[in-house]
Amino acid sequence: MGLRLPRCTTAMCNMPLQMPRPMKRPGSTFHQLVQRIPADIAGRAVGMRLAIPVGVETADILITPGRKDIRTSLRTRDPREARERQAVAVAYLEAVWRSVREGPRRLTHKEAVALAGEAYRTLVERAEEDPGPVAGWAIREAQNLQAEFGKFGVGRAELKIGVGEAERRRESLEELLGPVADGFLSRRGLIIDAESRARLLEQLLSADRQASLLNLRRAEGDYSPDPEAGRFPAFPEATKAPSSVNLLDLFDGWARERKPSQSTVDQWRKHCESFLAFLDKDDAGQVTKADVVRWKDALVAAGGSPKTINDSKLAALRVAFEWGAKNVRVSSNPAAGVAVAYKVRLQDRMQGFDDAEAAAILNAAAQETRPAIRWLPLLCATTGARVGEMAQLRGEDVITKDGILAVRITAEAGSVKNAGSERTVPLHPAVLEAGFMAFVGDRRGPLFFNAERRKADAKKPSHKIVAKNVASWVKELGLETGRANRKDPSHAWRHRFKTLARAAGINDSVADAIVGHAPDSVAKAYGTVTLATMRDAIARVPVPR
Repeated sequence: MGLRLPRCTTAMCNMPLQMPRPMKRPGSTFHQLVQRIPADIAGRAVGMRLAIPVGVETADILITPGRKDIRTSLRTRDPREARERQAVAVAYLEAVWRSVREGPRRLTHKEAVALAGEAYRTLVERAEEDPGPVAGWAIREAQNLQAEFGKFGVGRAELKIGVGEAERRRESLEELLGPVADGFLSRRGLIIDAESRARLLEQLLSADRQASLLNLRRAEGDYSPDPEAGRFPAFPEATKAPSSVNLLDLFDGWARERKPSQSTVDQWRKHCESFLAFLDKDDAGQVTKADVVRWKDALVAAGGSPKTINDSKLAALRVAFEWGAKNVRVSSNPAAGVAVAYKVRLQDRMQGFDDAEAAAILNAAAQETRPAIRWLPLLCATTGARVGEMAQLRGEDVITKDGILAVRITAEAGSVKNAGSERTVPLHPAVLEAGFMAFVGDRRGPLFFNAERRKADAKKPSHKIVAKNVASWVKELGLETGRANRKDPSHAWRHRFKTLARAAGINDSVADAIVGHAPDSVAKAYGTVTLATMRDAIARVPVPR
């Protein structure tokens, strides 16, 4: 079919809708979206591929003959989040149905060139810092030439009787650049007719050749500017957008959808504010890659840690601009590809506590009456968990499952780093011998802080404050900890646990399941590690007396 489907834009998401509540499929704990395909367009919708937004992902669905409704998992168990995701997904579907009823629109020549310009800039920016080998761009240029003369992917076209040169050229362009066209049309929410698509593919070929030849020169060491880079106009709709887009608004939009931890929101938003203060420019749409590079260079010159600059400060800009680009607030992401080039030195790698340090901390903790100081070092030492994960434990997270005493680490208690961090971990015999179960008793709610004492205007989560207090306590013991000594006062337990697990002959996949590390390959992600297997492994990890 000649139709291409739009992604959900803000205008779509704000449409007033009468929506059913999210449902649950038998046998699944995830909420599900179910919406009937309108009867008046059911026939015309056959063959369409939908890319339904579900959180930060998409659900790809093909409308086949006889299909009556659209069903897809909302990929969340949280009712509030399910309702929000359903609202976005239904708005997308309603926009698709409306577009089918109205029919495809015509793309002007200027609009086609403008979209090709966006493709050109994307291809150039992604390869600016590291264009890769010359051969790769030479191959790309050869493919472009094949498409131009109707020779790219023509095997099936040549089998057709009566297929002429023009048809072969059209099929070649579609084969090579069709997916590129779909991506940029989706970003703009455009459904175009067949004539417009042919016009766009021609312009994309020209832009792709221009970008490929420029990247080829860069790969050879020639970074002189492209004299033809300014030939692409701005997409006409962009001129109708608000004259100014604030970077903080883009970041807030990303945060609302992605829902990171509050500490990440607070910290990364401050990075965006710092960038704006450095740049003295409010309009995110006017920010260039050169602006981001200047800020990066200034951070390096000020002695900033390369890892912090890359993984926190530049990361904040990347997610904000990427959200803005995907939601048609800005034309591109100027922070894409900008990073500090550095090599992690051996002397910079963090380490775990040695036996003497671990014994000193645990012996001191055993004398404490403050619950967080008393129990968190021991819990971290015997599970390899992050101190924040343990600091947010609730009484109801201490459970017995399959006859095994364990703790649940779950986002319901506060926050976790990622989906793989949610897990159930058996308690070490040393923890049980120390009387942890007597301490828990029949408590409900947080074990290591009083939620009722939290101030209404407090920004940092309570469990983060508890974790910081534990780290400060460890520093007061006079041990050689801290970054200068390559041992974090709390995170060093995590390093130590993995070291001891290897020494005890525990399989890496089992150790990863215990500490909440993601598998390093698809193959290792298959299967599960049982609670009994983890219990037996944890019992083999020694605890110094």
